[in-house]
Amino acid sequence: MFLEKVKRAFFSDFFLELSVGKKTAYLGVFIALAVIANIFSVDLTESMKITFTYLVAFFAGAFLGPLMGFAVCFFGDIVAFLLPATAGMYWPLTGICSGLLAFIPGMVMTNLRFSFRGGAYVKALIAVLLMYLLITCGLGAWSNYLYVKYVVYAGREYATAFGVYLGGKIAVATVVSAVNYALVFLLLPVLNAVKGFRMRA
Repeated sequence: MFLEKVKRAFFSDFFLELSVGKKTAYLGVFIALAVIANIFSVDLTESMKITFTYLVAFFAGAFLGPLMGFAVCFFGDIVAFLLPATAGMYWPLTGICSGLLAFIPGMVMTNLRFSFRGGAYVKALIAVLLMYLLITCGLGAWSNYLYVKYVVYAGREYATAFGVYLGGKIAVATVVSAVNYALVFLLLPVLNAVKGFRMRA
């Protein structure tokens, strides 16, 4: 009984009900999407690039549950880094942040239950707010700050405080997040109609 509750807390009902073959196929598709989201961007200006990592992460968590969602986005980040076109040094915290971007909505969408109509949309709103606050403004920003300090500046003095760094980056990060989360809500009705997958309120 306890193990069943744990299983249903970390894996979505949709994922648990799939055959082994279909589980493998879905994992492969989502890892591929995570890789594409990591390497593809829409360049609005030289300093603003719209990526779709948040979008893929949200649905990886919602479809597969928090544990598989984390794995998909974590390994997707590693695979994207290993591609020849990728430059720079691999930063493990980035992979962890990518995984958490799926883990958070996975936990919320899998475990929260609301009895009122439209509860799935309220859950999605809670999930994206947590993603924004905990990752975009929290651990993800801290990870980027440490990368700049210890990799980009490697040995040179870097006196910028984290708060100053965050203040300079938050506007762009907020725009990128807002675009992704708007797409989440636009796609929710479509994906909720996928056979076998229906978000519980």
